Amino acid sequence: PADPIPAITLPGLKYEVPFFPDAKYNKDIPSPDSILGFPVGTRPASHGQIESVIKGIAAKSPRVKLVEYARSHEGRALYYAVIANPERLKDLEALKGDYATLADPRKADTAKVDALVDTLPALAWMAYVIHGDEISGSDASLALLYHLAASDDDAVKKLLDQLVIIIDPLMNPDGRDRWLNGMRQSRTKQPQVDDQSLMHAGFWPSGRMNHYLFDMNRDWIFATQPESRGRIAAVRDWNPHYFMESHEMGSQDTFLFMPAREAINPNHAPSTQKWVGVFGREQAAAFDAKGWRYYTGEWNDDWYPGYSSSWGGLRGAVQNLYEQAAINVDAVRRPEGSLEPYREAVHKQLVSSIANLETLAKNRKAVLTDFVSERRNVLKPDSPYAQRSFVIAPTPNASRLDRFLDLLTIQGFEFSRADKPFRAQATDRLGRAADTDFPEGSIIIPNAQPLARLLAAMLEFDPR
Repeated sequence: PADPIPAITLPGLKYEVPFFPDAKYNKDIPSPDSILGFPVGTRPASHGQIESVIKGIAAKSPRVKLVEYARSHEGRALYYAVIANPERLKDLEALKGDYATLADPRKADTAKVDALVDTLPALAWMAYVIHGDEISGSDASLALLYHLAASDDDAVKKLLDQLVIIIDPLMNPDGRDRWLNGMRQSRTKQPQVDDQSLMHAGFWPSGRMNHYLFDMNRDWIFATQPESRGRIAAVRDWNPHYFMESHEMGSQDTFLFMPAREAINPNHAPSTQKWVGVFGREQAAAFDAKGWRYYTGEWNDDWYPGYSSSWGGLRGAVQNLYEQAAINVDAVRRPEGSLEPYREAVHKQLVSSIANLETLAKNRKAVLTDFVSERRNVLKPDSPYAQRSFVIAPTPNASRLDRFLDLLTIQGFEFSRADKPFRAQATDRLGRAADTDFPEGSIIIPNAQPLARLLAAMLEFDPR
């Protein structure tokens, strides 16, 4: 059932600023409001409502193709929507193939790869709500999808000339629906604006994790959950150049985005770190224009390759992370006495998304040039990654070895098995170097491969 509309109003409770003032839309494409039965962003949509919106838009818009990439433990479908000029959507496999060529320049001669850099749209992966109780990003994604799919404005058409945009509106459907059910149980007829109330604070097991209480923003290495496995495979197959994930933090906070603070994983490419700064400055300008508070470079680090954005960055994408103050529904009273409504939180996620997409479109060729150059550089004979391979000796624990090989495969890493014994100068995980004999069947993982940086971040014993 729909949440009840509060019977009592408070000054500042309503946030009626239009998301896209003066935008003109194709009337044949249903709006989220018409499907939900309430204005998008006025309260959080459930997984079923999100599914209805994205299916309704995809069915009518020639700019959208919807792909189901996984099912959660509770049987909920996970989707991504590909938004592009209709001509580009005619053959998604051919489009993936072009992006795969950029991601592995060995697939084609230099002239063909460079021609793709000149002509191919940059690919943005916009991922929302991997922690199910950090909810505003999913509602923002519905407004973003509709705007890109239905707008007749020249600005959107020009954006889609430069970009292919993939929106994953809800990465953790089981956790989100559990959280929304808890919010419904904790609601009263009057609006609740005290963030200490159960409706805002929640109760165990909250919605952060999935059905089995697994934090999927730690799962990008180990791929233990069906949601993670489907998502990793999808990103691997598309090879995005920009990768964003949305989150929320404490209700009395403001808004955090990249650049991160130390520790920064040393395997991140200097070029992606440069672009992270560019995207951050232009996102800050978008917030300045609206008088919104924000900060960067504090508590969020970029070290662990199992976080969404860090994993995306180590794959070669320009990475970003949003952390919006959690509002849930109604609003939260700030220390100075003002209210921040839920719809304003949604608006901040949306403005951030649009700002980043505009930055990517404006710098399309430069970002793609750096992406390809970086993939070429790690393959050069003088690259530090070309100086080594990782070798895993066979083990009688066959199921454990099979699991490891499965993880190499799902990440897209290249490896082979030795067909005979061999001897090599080797350094063990404690730094001890010696001539070492390896038996037939040893797993050889060359670090000189297109995903060299991600591979190193995952397999190095101590990156320092």
